[in-house]
Amino acid sequence: MRIVIAGSSGLIGTALRRSWAADGHTVIRLVRRNAAAPDERFWDPTGSPDPGLLSGADVVVNLAGAGLGARRWTRAYREVLRHSRIGPARALAEMTARADPPPRIMLAASGMRYYGVDRGDRELTESDDPGRSGFLPAITREWEAATDPAAIPVCHLRMGLVLAQDGGVLTQLLPLFRRGLGARLGTGREFWSYTGLTDAVRAIRHLAELPSAQGPYNITTPDPVRSAEFTRTLAEVLGRRALLRVPTWALRLSLGDVAPEVLGSLRVLPTRLTEAGFGFTQPHLHQVLRHELRPG
Repeated sequence: MRIVIAGSSGLIGTALRRSWAADGHTVIRLVRRNAAAPDERFWDPTGSPDPGLLSGADVVVNLAGAGLGARRWTRAYREVLRHSRIGPARALAEMTARADPPPRIMLAASGMRYYGVDRGDRELTESDDPGRSGFLPAITREWEAATDPAAIPVCHLRMGLVLAQDGGVLTQLLPLFRRGLGARLGTGREFWSYTGLTDAVRAIRHLAELPSAQGPYNITTPDPVRSAEFTRTLAEVLGRRALLRVPTWALRLSLGDVAPEVLGSLRVLPTRLTEAGFGFTQPHLHQVLRHELRPG
């Protein structure tokens, strides 16, 4: 296959392009600087990108977006978060409508905050309504809608917390937990929905090759856990203890508006993904952590 990826330098994009390339597929990276390698092509999603960039592509993947935890959520950075997601999604969708021939499918990054900031203990599947309040839910709705101009089937990848040794939420937690300073965050009763990086890449590849793939897919394991279990399991896998607790008010003080947006309870299930024949190699938290944190 020939695959074109926007956002190929992030955690998921890097692992995905390496996985495809290792299996002999051709991967073209869309970059916003001068192309410096044979597999790179310059593009500017704020202008009128050339649909010829998709020439010969079977699959186009959009993983572009500024990091949620990269900076404090000032008013200016909120705009960065919004435009860095919606602009590339719309640009790629419009490019598929002008490409000749167009790619077969578009895989578009989204997020589980589509379902809201906090839905308590309710089990959430792809058929559930979107959340109606909160910054991230609003962005995610607009993010998905930005792909409407596409002339091809679009899969919305509603990502949960992606667990990996070298990126994502674990990079913030591991230094503390390895020093025995791990702490339960919030009340401990919030549901956290997650997947390992390995299975996230496998899920995206599965959808890319599935002829009937279209619409939303939750990229989370079938076993979401409460935050207290998450921190306890992480400590156990590292051979440490997690006896401390960071209350919700302290999280709000240190993280600002981001705290409820990223730590609220969402119990998300991968219903459509499993119905599409995908099987997780690490469906449970202790399996994910042992696999992703293994040496080497």
